Amino acid sequence: MGLPKIPERGRKGSIVDIIESIALEETALAALINSEAEKVQAFAECLDCDHMSDIIDFQKSVSGVVQNAIKMQMLLQFKLEDVIDLIDGDDD
Repeated sequence: MGLPKIPERGRKGSIVDIIESIALEETALAALINSEAEKVQAFAECLDCDHMSDIIDFQKSVSGVVQNAIKMQMLLQFKLEDVIDLIDGDDD
């Protein structure tokens, strides 16, 4: 198995590719957060308050997913800021 072929692109094409990848990752994160919201709604509908440990475990699970989504958002923000800096550098 060889290395993947990466098409040749100029600077602007590469910047467009990076912006598109950021948009795709944002879309994936939105779907993940929506999925978690649906999971919370389903859990709330069949909630049995007699099992407090189940509620706490569920909350921890959702909290972990949301924290990781926030971390990804921050990384995407940094990536976007770097791209903006590249674009601003093209104006010189």
